[in-house]
Amino acid sequence: MDEQTINVVLCAPEKEKTELEAQEVLCPGEDGIFTVRYGHTPYLTTLIPGVVLVKDTKGEEHYFAASGGFAEVHPEKTLILADSYEAGDNVDEERAKAARERAELRLSKPEPETDLGRAELALYRAVARINAASKTGH
Repeated sequence: MDEQTINVVLCAPEKEKTELEAQEVLCPGEDGIFTVRYGHTPYLTTLIPGVVLVKDTKGEEHYFAASGGFAEVHPEKTLILADSYEAGDNVDEERAKAARERAELRLSKPEPETDLGRAELALYRAVARINAASKTGH
């Protein structure tokens, strides 16, 4: 590992971890998007559904849809403990768009038994997947 890079590890239950060496990581924190670079102050925060962007040591950008969780930041390492995550290159964009439409419909015309909080989270997860697939979101 170069002395100016950070080790980024993405983990989720029942999923193989993803590990990258990076120059920079952007994460969807509960208080807004935050950036991590080498030497960052130790930090622990919750993540909301959104896009995690990892800029590797070659300058390439890797997009991941995360559905929430935690980020543990250290000067030389960032550990993302996600509820679930998916690489943008692996997202089925049509399926994600259909999920977004279903969630939007549930929110715009809720039935008495509709759990609005759950529908809202489904919308955020679908949008995160779409943004990761299209390499946007920041």
